[in-house]
Amino acid sequence: MDIEPSQQAKALSRPVASSDGAYVASLLGSRLQIRATCSLSIVRSIPLPSTLNVKNPPLVRWSPLHSPSDRIHRVLLADETNVRVWDLMDSQWAAVINNGSGGMGKIVNAEFGPSADEVLVFSDFAARLTVWSLSGGRSVEIKDPKFSKDTKSISYKPRDGILALLSRPGAQDTLTLHAPKTYLVLKTVALPSTDAQGLKWSPDGRWLAIWDTPSLGLRIFIYTADGYLYRTYTGEDDGGLRGLGIKRVSWSPKSDFLAVGGYGSRVTLLGTRTFSPTVFLDHTPLVQLAGGDVWQEQVPATSKRDYTIAPQPIEAPVVSAPASEPLSKVGISVVIFNGNGTLVATRDDSMPTCVWIWDLARLAARTVLIQHAPVKSLSWHPNIPNLLLIQCAHDEPVVYLWEASENRPRIVKTPFKKSSGKLEAGWLAGNIQRKPALLFGDLHGFITLWPDGKDTILKFDRSDSRPGTPGSANDSDDSLYNILTGRTPVPGLEDSTNYEDLDESGDSASLEDTFHGKGNLLQETLGESECF
Repeated sequence: MDIEPSQQAKALSRPVASSDGAYVASLLGSRLQIRATCSLSIVRSIPLPSTLNVKNPPLVRWSPLHSPSDRIHRVLLADETNVRVWDLMDSQWAAVINNGSGGMGKIVNAEFGPSADEVLVFSDFAARLTVWSLSGGRSVEIKDPKFSKDTKSISYKPRDGILALLSRPGAQDTLTLHAPKTYLVLKTVALPSTDAQGLKWSPDGRWLAIWDTPSLGLRIFIYTADGYLYRTYTGEDDGGLRGLGIKRVSWSPKSDFLAVGGYGSRVTLLGTRTFSPTVFLDHTPLVQLAGGDVWQEQVPATSKRDYTIAPQPIEAPVVSAPASEPLSKVGISVVIFNGNGTLVATRDDSMPTCVWIWDLARLAARTVLIQHAPVKSLSWHPNIPNLLLIQCAHDEPVVYLWEASENRPRIVKTPFKKSSGKLEAGWLAGNIQRKPALLFGDLHGFITLWPDGKDTILKFDRSDSRPGTPGSANDSDDSLYNILTGRTPVPGLEDSTNYEDLDESGDSASLEDTFHGKGNLLQETLGESECF
């Protein structure tokens, strides 16, 4: 079926989709715009203060959703001094978390916690992590998280929400387990690591993996849920050498495997009964599969892109690592399991144009895709387990799909009108019965794209309703199902207003952050932020 795109929306930042894929947030002028992904009509346009530096795009995050019936959609926007939060379903509610005097450094990262009522604020220099409760205004300050610009220092345990935190208050790495909501310390563990690089809970919440710096070889520590060291895996001894260190760690969805990607060309699958190797997935420059095809992308000068089956064995393109960055072009940087844990996709940085797809039932490679340009990202569809999205580092608005049932790759050329900046693509979450959709664009615009066409459950008669309202001429394909379940907002807006000319004024109540994290949460009426 032919692809179907939405209209192209303008932006001044990369679009960020909500957890359920129903909405997308982006900056345009001095406004934060919330659009419905089904049509990219505007649901809400939020004025931003004039003090906000939009030239250095702030962070945009959506709150998590715990079930399809969860209707709380909150979005935060963070710059160096403030974190602002809005509730999409309640235009009368908003909150601002202020960095106060900034004595502990500027804000470098902000995330929602396990619910829409908690916001995590990371200060510069890894000085502190502050957890704010949006329902009561209470805050808890945790000092010395090891990393501040990403979430490698923290991991929430599935189901009960216990926080595992990696910190380094002194000369030794420390693991602390914190109770949900109160964040009281349940346990403190001095780690045997030299320079721990991250931690991750298993999806079943039984195990916690912590891995050490690659300079010491392959070292990963497995802890039980109550903080006891269960196993230390150091790889297979080979003449006294213990591997080249860890570059990527990934749990399988069923928690039956822990995949360890090293700075060599091997992924080790550890079985979670004993955390011993179950199988090694080796990425060899000479590709010859026991049972599967190798697909190679062809880009002739006079015709469109296409795939052909390559004869085996075939030499995969290998790049040499520059002397200035010897580790940048070696090792396994991508290891991702599909939703039901039957397939895993990998990329070896020394062969950047190759995508390896492994069948875990056979514990062998199912297929290898050799792209014309280096592979930029891989992502399985969040609800359709056997559908893989591949994006490559070239300037054409093209993405690639691989589906297990077809067992061959597909090239999808999008109608996106590129302006400047790097192109990005990502799946939109949705029901497994619905056709897949993805968000595609750059820093100046984006579209919603349905590679197999849109679902049509019920078409509305065209009416004289307002632009963007389901039932109007420009949105007649929206389904009754989407309206009733809240996925298609009512009403919407056409993107015809010059928001840069609108008033940017408006006071915001804030959580005044004293050094010890005490504050009061006030609600704010955003008169200009309601749906028009």
